[in-house]
Amino acid sequence: MTEAEKIELEKAKKFLRVDGDLEDDLILAFIASAKEYITSATGLAFPNQSARAAMCVNAFVAHWYENREIAGTTSNLDGVLTSLINQLKYTLPGRASDAE
Repeated sequence: MTEAEKIELEKAKKFLRVDGDLEDDLILAFIASAKEYITSATGLAFPNQSARAAMCVNAFVAHWYENREIAGTTSNLDGVLTSLINQLKYTLPGRASDAE
């Protein structure tokens, strides 16, 4: 695990209020998946300095950590997260598509 991954993991665990290291691999997988999702949805490359992107990663990680079942009966993402994703998609420089 890189130093950057350790820092990200600690930040995510603090956000989740998780102690111990039993689920570190799971949380790291959620972080990687959240970044992939955000990059796919917005074109924003990681690493980056966007506080909004960091909040989106934390929100996805928290959602997946707290809702581990495959299917749900309600909408799983709220409007605020959708709005943040749209802001990242349309307003921030540093998107992968900007580099082309």
